[in-house]
Amino acid sequence: MVEQEPPEAGAGGLGDMIGQVGTPDELRALLKAPGVDDGVVEEFAREAGVDAVLDRVFSLMGTRFAPAKAGRGHGAVQWDIATPDGPRTYHLVIADGRAEGGRGAPGRAKVTLGMTLPNLLKLCAGELNGVTAVMTGKIKVSGDMMFAAKMQGWFDYS
Repeated sequence: MVEQEPPEAGAGGLGDMIGQVGTPDELRALLKAPGVDDGVVEEFAREAGVDAVLDRVFSLMGTRFAPAKAGRGHGAVQWDIATPDGPRTYHLVIADGRAEGGRGAPGRAKVTLGMTLPNLLKLCAGELNGVTAVMTGKIKVSGDMMFAAKMQGWFDYS
């Protein structure tokens, strides 16, 4: 049996679908499609390529950052994501009126957030409230809790 590589973002099929998602509204529409649940999301991510999905999500985070809402808030966030292909770590650095995401841990995280891939997508789509998710155990937080609580309000979910 020959294993095939998952499609890259923009390479056609599922990868193409990932590349077309550019806003929380578009992500929300995918997540709310009939029959879509966490299992479907995980299978989609596995078939499209977990890394391609996460790369797309973290590349888009900065485009949704609203510096006026953040004021002088800044810091690095580590995201530990449980995926169907095993754990992945990403980062988001908020500084100088910008937010930039990417693979791997930041040099020094102000806060670390742990969650499943489906919950990350729901959070980015504005379908999961961060504070409620922490209280219900859907998101694990370590580090600066106040920073984590404020951060959700620094992004545009429309």
